[in-house]
Amino acid sequence: MDQTTSSSYKAFGIASLVLGILAFVFSFIPCLGVYAMFPGIVGIILGIIGFVQANKAKGAKGMVIAGTILSLLGTAVAYTQYKALKHAVTETTKALETINQSMDSSLKAIDSVKKANDSAINELDKTK
Repeated sequence: MDQTTSSSYKAFGIASLVLGILAFVFSFIPCLGVYAMFPGIVGIILGIIGFVQANKAKGAKGMVIAGTILSLLGTAVAYTQYKALKHAVTETTKALETINQSMDSSLKAIDSVKKANDSAINELDKTK
């Protein structure tokens, strides 16, 4: 096998490891960790490509496996954070809609009290 072909898995392993570390570290940052999915997914793909090439070259797979696992972990944590943020936004939206409905009914009640008050004032003015 050609030297560049047989050792190209090392480049994929290094890239996967770097992206895996990046994804894993950034996945724990609140709100921004969601974006760790992108380097994590790329790291997983590069790790799989590197693993296949390392198998063909019968080379060391440690760095490729480590990069793939870190990429998987970073992506999993980022996805969990994404689901939690999505749930929080959904619940907040529901709560705001409930508050809006309550305020609308309160404004209607205030308006009816104002009309009753104006009516009572008009009746008092007529009696004078």
